[in-house]
Amino acid sequence: MAQSADVKVLPDIQASKLKVTNTSRPLPKCEPEELGFGKVISDHMLMIQWSAAEGWNAPEIVPSGPIGLHPFSHVFHYAIECYEGMKAYKDSDGNIRMFRPEKNMERMNVSASRLCLPNFDGDELVKCIKELLRLDRDWIPQKKGYAMYLRPVMFSTTPWLGLTQCSEAMLFVLQSPVGPYFKSGYVPIKLHVDAKYIRAWPGGTGNVKFGGNYAPTVASQIAAAKAGCSQALYVYDKEEWVTEAGTMNMFFLIKSTSGTLQLFTPSLEDGCILPGITRLSVIELAKEWGTEVVEEPLPLKIVIDACEQDRCLEAFGTGTAAVLQPVGALQHNGKDYTLPEDGFAEGSFQMKMLAKLKEIQYGEIEHPWSVCIT
Repeated sequence: MAQSADVKVLPDIQASKLKVTNTSRPLPKCEPEELGFGKVISDHMLMIQWSAAEGWNAPEIVPSGPIGLHPFSHVFHYAIECYEGMKAYKDSDGNIRMFRPEKNMERMNVSASRLCLPNFDGDELVKCIKELLRLDRDWIPQKKGYAMYLRPVMFSTTPWLGLTQCSEAMLFVLQSPVGPYFKSGYVPIKLHVDAKYIRAWPGGTGNVKFGGNYAPTVASQIAAAKAGCSQALYVYDKEEWVTEAGTMNMFFLIKSTSGTLQLFTPSLEDGCILPGITRLSVIELAKEWGTEVVEEPLPLKIVIDACEQDRCLEAFGTGTAAVLQPVGALQHNGKDYTLPEDGFAEGSFQMKMLAKLKEIQYGEIEHPWSVCIT
């Protein structure tokens, strides 16, 4: 039977309705060499409000500053929140470039759906972000290794202590100029295999960028540091399935018993792994180079056996913040497994991969992943 009542179509994000309020009190800038990671905020931020009754409001660019929320807001009590991590770069000509922004929008919508937050038009949000970058372009360092870190974040502002699907939400995009994640260069780290604290499990939220995934990992980081390691490598179940290391996706370059080079990385199908944008880019570039990529559930035993037989040639983590982090050793059950030093030397697979990613990100070569903002 046909419905007699018309269904109200609520407005999506519309960049054409963007309102801009310029700051009257510019924030102090620091020299690029003094930048850390995520400690400095730029002059402006993007803010968009949503309600179940009215849909998405007109987006606004406003001066960066504190926001006021009702103390009952869901985000404070039930962690109904998701976020993204992106970077924008300045090329040698001073043009602003974004790296695969559409992938971040796709992932953020997946995260929002998992948490019953509102979906949005990613293309329209990217248009708004471009305007934000244009406005604060002087905050973006024009130097290799430096960038503007972008933090889109959405959360439920529903002012009720009852746990329900949100009826009100807010989306922000914050900007922070950043320097190299590792000021001393790409120094390999040691990972502590953590089978005690489970970061993610099948059917959970490991495949979405949800703040609640990360708060419990601080205890693991502290435990890893006490064990003389830089980060935790998370595994779960009796098979010790490899998931992530810290906030990074993991890769292992292993020579098979027949002599074939294979790039192993845990697969996505059980929902335990965040589908990283850098991870995806490494996989796609590796395949272009003719490297065999093995993307499947990865028991730690495969890695340990390869280390004991000197077949694990390289290991590295990937993510937006660090791009690529070399791993020099694994600590498992009190024993250290050291990887070859030439695995993270100039000319190694991972250093070639890092160089290629940077060429794309800084617009040194033409590539569809690099979106130039005119």
